[in-house]
Amino acid sequence: MEKKTYYVTVSTGEVLDSKENINYDFEIMADQEELDQLQELFEETDNTSQNSYGTSYVPWNVYYNNEANEEYDYFLTEVYRMIHKLGTQETRNHIESMHILENGI
Repeated sequence: MEKKTYYVTVSTGEVLDSKENINYDFEIMADQEELDQLQELFEETDNTSQNSYGTSYVPWNVYYNNEANEEYDYFLTEVYRMIHKLGTQETRNHIESMHILENGI
């Protein structure tokens, strides 16, 4: 499959093929299958963020000791791992500088 350039905004889960009129976080090169995988990861991240949101109102429930938060963190890390894999050198360097993938790339 042919790879195309895409522009990714992590906070909104957007992956667009044009950088016109948008602020984007990362530039990647992906084929359709890789793009589908990234979009599935964004969907899982969104689903788990909704689950973890409900725990934010419980003051005695520590963030790092909560299964919903652990799921969210896992999927968000997987999003960054995939963006790193597909990213330009600048994208990979930026993600590495964030130290979000310290458990391995």
